[in-house]
Amino acid sequence: MNKKFKGFTLIELLVVVAIIGTLASVGVYSYNGYIKSSKKSSAKSTMMQIGLAQTEFYSNSGFYWFNGYDDDDDTSCSATGSKGATEAVGAGLFDNAKYIDPAIDFDFCVIEKGANFEIQAIYVDPSKPEKVCMLKLDDLGSIDDSGC
Repeated sequence: MNKKFKGFTLIELLVVVAIIGTLASVGVYSYNGYIKSSKKSSAKSTMMQIGLAQTEFYSNSGFYWFNGYDDDDDTSCSATGSKGATEAVGAGLFDNAKYIDPAIDFDFCVIEKGANFEIQAIYVDPSKPEKVCMLKLDDLGSIDDSGC
């Protein structure tokens, strides 16, 4: 009864599959975190570009450009708000749209704050609609990302 078996046992194969599954789940979780972080960085960059364009627009016209939101009625961008960056391009706030990445999935709006402005970027996670990520940039250039 001295037979030599070639191959793997079922237990060995199950252990290998379990290890690969564990590594894959850790990898997917990390990958999603990196994607979220990169989208957030892109949104911050776009907000800064809108802020710079606002400053240039103010220098040329004497007033800031707003896309329909003001602080008087205590309104902020909603999750279904407008693509403020796209509207800004259409209104001539930007010369071109090369800085606006539509793949970042954020809605942008420019809110009137008295004589100043605030730019908000909102992202709603489709898998968790109750989880809303909100970034804010004021006219002084400070970014508040506590809502993400």
